[in-house]
Amino acid sequence: MNAADKIYIILLNWNGCKDTRECLRSLEKAGPEGREILIVDNGSTDDSVKVLKKEFPKIKILETGKNLGYTGGMNAGIKYALAEDAGYIILLNNDTVVDPLFAEELVKAAKKEKKAGLLCSKIYFYANPNVISYAGAGFNELLGWGRQRGYNETESNQYNRLEETKRPSGCSLLVTPKFIESVGLLDEDLFCYSEDTDWGLRARAAGFKVLFVPASKVWHKEAVSTGGAASALSLYYNVRNTLYCLDKNRPLNPGLNFLRILSVACTSFLSLFTMKIPKRRGAARILRGMSDYLRGKMGPLENKN
Repeated sequence: MNAADKIYIILLNWNGCKDTRECLRSLEKAGPEGREILIVDNGSTDDSVKVLKKEFPKIKILETGKNLGYTGGMNAGIKYALAEDAGYIILLNNDTVVDPLFAEELVKAAKKEKKAGLLCSKIYFYANPNVISYAGAGFNELLGWGRQRGYNETESNQYNRLEETKRPSGCSLLVTPKFIESVGLLDEDLFCYSEDTDWGLRARAAGFKVLFVPASKVWHKEAVSTGGAASALSLYYNVRNTLYCLDKNRPLNPGLNFLRILSVACTSFLSLFTMKIPKRRGAARILRGMSDYLRGKMGPLENKN
């Protein structure tokens, strides 16, 4: 690794001190030379900043003062990294632990493929370290259907090829200044969820490749900030934001868009049968997501009742 290649690894913290500490400990073992770690704190009220400053005094902490969501918080970190002349920027969920070579492998792939705009790690479940969560993903841009390749499969070297993928994962994602300059920052209207889908659509439209890098490995605790991947709140954001980013990037006439809305809604309702949440509450969140999309209500969900 060339020491001149400054790499910024950005973690977003919001009342997640315990997870952030564990992630930072794993990053301490992860090179390469020239790497900087930046924590963006999104207005935490759990003494995160105080604790992290004491335990990791050499790590930079950027305080936003309020919860800007994933998109706003990460954008603040990206702007900071760009001002520091970062050559590569890695967005990393704070509820992860990483392989020592995770960053080096992402950068190596970015140098190999000059047209790459987004480069994603292979993601495993933290609770089941040999079980895959993400090994690339398919995505239907008309209907809004997506599926993570390898999901719940035991690792047996079945997805070990560097290749393009339809939908990136924001869990561990490398971007370059050239990509940001051409495509732009994360869409802050989304607040959280589907921002990686939106970036992937924008990347391909601008001629960039979205790559899956299997040699870069990360273990994820799965959507801790919204109550877990199988939560009613995650359903709301997934439905609303999927419809928004599809309408934004792949607009359809009103008739076909109505079918798209039904497609996304039906997929979400079907997912309720496999989720361990109250079905009535989950259904209400799906309907609220559809309603807010149709009304153009974006940003954070203010009334969560």
